[in-house]
Amino acid sequence: MVNPFRWCRMSHDCVLQINVVLVVVGLIFLLDVLSHLYLKVVMFPGLRLYPVALRPWLFWVRALTMVAYILNAVLGICMAQHPTALKFAGYVLIGCVVLLYTVSIGVTRFMYRGRFEFFVEMLVLQMWVGKSLGKVEVEFECCGMTGVVDYQTASSNRTWPIGSCCGQQNCTGCTSKLSKYLWTIEMDVARDNITVSVLLFMAMIVMVLHFKDVQSLDDFGDAEETSELAADDSDAKE
Repeated sequence: MVNPFRWCRMSHDCVLQINVVLVVVGLIFLLDVLSHLYLKVVMFPGLRLYPVALRPWLFWVRALTMVAYILNAVLGICMAQHPTALKFAGYVLIGCVVLLYTVSIGVTRFMYRGRFEFFVEMLVLQMWVGKSLGKVEVEFECCGMTGVVDYQTASSNRTWPIGSCCGQQNCTGCTSKLSKYLWTIEMDVARDNITVSVLLFMAMIVMVLHFKDVQSLDDFGDAEETSELAADDSDAKE
């Protein structure tokens, strides 16, 4: 008797390998979350308003999502070794939740560019008022919020930090440079989460096909065993 599900068989090795890839990718992107957190602590400490990618709640969501993603991949590795209906249900449930969060985080990075520019301006303004913009001016080779004119106004009464480009021609303000730099972080967040979403979706398809194959083989084996027993019974009666 031919197995009708032979066309969609997923081997144990295929399931194992794709989940190992998920673990590695999850660890890499978790390090990306930590690097963004380090950037916030070092370059932009103690501010009230941040662009969304640097807000504490998003760090928590991204970190917990990556941890759940890694643990789900570990569950997939265990399922590749010993598939059960409970492991399969847990894998699919956790995968769907993680997929929802990663797609939401990735897609929304493209949906608020106007608000992003506003929050960057507020971030630079906070640092200017708090007199903590000097590190950014030296690191990004910029001057003041909009340029050297910020230091030339009578109301500022301050001097630019040593190492900045304020004394040079064509030294631009920090708002435009920080806007470009922080937007790359937003795009990094989008890239990480979209990549995770695509890989997780592929892994879930592989897992569904693998579990379906395992179940069909079990049913096929039971049917073969039943037919053999029936044949033995008929032989014994004869």
